[in-house]
Amino acid sequence: MRRDHLLVGVALAVLLGTLQAAQLPRDRKLSIMPSGELLLSRGPSPLQSGKIHQYKKLTTPLRGNLIISDTLLPSDTWHTWNGKPVERFDISKQSPENYHGSHNHYQNVLSQVINATSGANGIPFWGDGSAVVSGANVWGGFFSARSGCYELDLIGQYLPRTVDSGCGPDFDAQITGLEVDVLNAGKPGIYPNRAKHGVQIVGFGNPNGQALSVIAENFDRPQEFRAGQFESILYAQNSIQPEYGRFIVADFEAADIGLDLRKPIFRNGAVVIHSIGMSTGIIVNEGKSGEIYGGIRWPKAADPGNWQTIRIGEAGLRIVSNDNMRELLTVDNSGRIAFTGEVSINEQALVVRPSSLRAWLFDPRTLVLVAGLMVLQTGISLLLVRRMARKP
Repeated sequence: MRRDHLLVGVALAVLLGTLQAAQLPRDRKLSIMPSGELLLSRGPSPLQSGKIHQYKKLTTPLRGNLIISDTLLPSDTWHTWNGKPVERFDISKQSPENYHGSHNHYQNVLSQVINATSGANGIPFWGDGSAVVSGANVWGGFFSARSGCYELDLIGQYLPRTVDSGCGPDFDAQITGLEVDVLNAGKPGIYPNRAKHGVQIVGFGNPNGQALSVIAENFDRPQEFRAGQFESILYAQNSIQPEYGRFIVADFEAADIGLDLRKPIFRNGAVVIHSIGMSTGIIVNEGKSGEIYGGIRWPKAADPGNWQTIRIGEAGLRIVSNDNMRELLTVDNSGRIAFTGEVSINEQALVVRPSSLRAWLFDPRTLVLVAGLMVLQTGISLLLVRRMARKP
């Protein structure tokens, strides 16, 4: 046996003996699995037979260190915050008004830090993984929440027969991969107050990739092989401060693209908003460059129809050519409209005709008449000059 394996075995044996000497409750078991992991378990589980059901039917090589397992059964006892025994709450009587004290809460591991030192960071749990060779993959943390009907599966073989799994077409269960609760008893988490983060992601070292990446099963395979996609990626449910809250805030100097949607096709619109009038639409430069909004025509107007309104900027509205070199149309706040180019209506060019006098002056027939009159006037003038020259 290698020296490091021997040391690990001795350490596990010492730890196992220490915990056993502490006289664990009869419903808990401390053992070493056949693959070497230290197992602290309570309740029936495939782990007690050395089986890791999460990887059933897969050939993935596995290795671990410490495994803590518990199987929650209907016969288990419950208690209040101060240790007083209590019956489980009937969730059929649960409502949004009494939810805080009307649900049954269980945690397998509670790691607590009470920070009574100003300026110190209290971290109840720190998962640290180091990739020390090229090509290695590490996760700082990994959470999985699953639901399934295991009545005839590996887990079901270890559960008591009295447990009704509810298998069938109506099988359903709520699952949450990770919940982060922020319980703030101080000032609001806005500047200049101290920040109150739900999840803070900090990058170090060289530029990183995605701060938040959401993928699904077989995401890198064709569509027919994918599964587990989400109904929405980011969902805010009655969780924004209504007076000064902002849904998404970008607080940096510069970037290449603000919102990159070059690849997907949206069947019901790339952007869908709810607008009920001025200041509820898409605003540019805090309104100095105008806004596009929807709603009634005027405030308190009798017309209930939904109008799309373009509120032009302080200087006006302009439409330019693709190369941004020519102004094709401008509209100022006085209502003056100027355009360049040809205007067509129903594929017919709209000719802007001049006034009737100008049209008559530039008519070809008028030009011929004027020319004839000028020739006639010239001939008469010559005759008069010759006749006057003959007289003494």
